[in-house]
Amino acid sequence: MNRGLEQVRDALADALRAAGLAVCPAFSPGWAKQYSAPVAAVGLRAGESRSDAFNSYLGRQFDPETQSTHELYGMRLELTLSLDIYAPPESGAAGCDQALDTLHRVMLEGLPTGLKPAELRWEETAWDETTSMFLRRGSLSCSAYFVATATEEGAWLTDFILKGVVTK
Repeated sequence: MNRGLEQVRDALADALRAAGLAVCPAFSPGWAKQYSAPVAAVGLRAGESRSDAFNSYLGRQFDPETQSTHELYGMRLELTLSLDIYAPPESGAAGCDQALDTLHRVMLEGLPTGLKPAELRWEETAWDETTSMFLRRGSLSCSAYFVATATEEGAWLTDFILKGVVTK
């Protein structure tokens, strides 16, 4: 399942970068000191599968390249992603607010179709002693839709989808 979770984290990070926000994976304290502008640390807070592995049969798909037919299975994950915003002292707490505005814009119009946002939550901006930066903790609850192809070796995730449209 890691491959699928990485796809979700990477897709969200790419959408935020495309909107002009610096992004990096969530790391241990201290990593943020290298940034001179606000940065969003994206990670996974919680997740659960809403189906039993790959039991949601979607049908068969013909591959013209290999002239073979594969069975497709779907799965939905409910995820809560961490979206912690760090802003250097020069930006002040306002840097966190500006980055939060970017997050809102991305949630409304810039997410990949395989991600369906449910709720964006955030806390008050506070000074973080560990990083010597302002910090606004946030999280995004969303659904992620995956498709798996059954191969002779077993099933493997290909890409997440929404309403049958492969996006990556």
